[in-house]
Amino acid sequence: MSANSAINQLYKEYTDANNIEITEEKFNTLLMYFPCLLIVASDGVVDDEEWVFVKYLSKFMSDAYKSDLTRSELENLQKLYFQELEYLVKTLDKWKDPFLDTLAIYLNENDIEKDDVLEILHLFADASDGVCEDEEEAIEEISDRLGLES
Repeated sequence: MSANSAINQLYKEYTDANNIEITEEKFNTLLMYFPCLLIVASDGVVDDEEWVFVKYLSKFMSDAYKSDLTRSELENLQKLYFQELEYLVKTLDKWKDPFLDTLAIYLNENDIEKDDVLEILHLFADASDGVCEDEEEAIEEISDRLGLES
């Protein structure tokens, strides 16, 4: 299966299941940053402090569209991303494998983006008082699944 068809299929399944209106382009951004959410949730719980990182992650993702959107549209996109990250935290059991499998297919065809994903993973792990053991294990698992160099 090609990366485009894998992403398209996941996009359709996700938007149908979640009844959300999000463009495929903006969904792709959610897909690319999904591993960061796994780092935040690596200890099995997202506590108050970690929700700050989830909020930061939603801002980080929406900022990718800074030059294309008005301030109001950007704020709405950030809210949408936060809402989706919140949904994904609550439904990780359902979405973790489909997201990682699809991302692995994408990165297999887009080798150049692997370093970016790994860099962002480490950035988010480091942001919370250094990398703890749970985060290190999560980075290792994600790196193995996505074929990243760690």
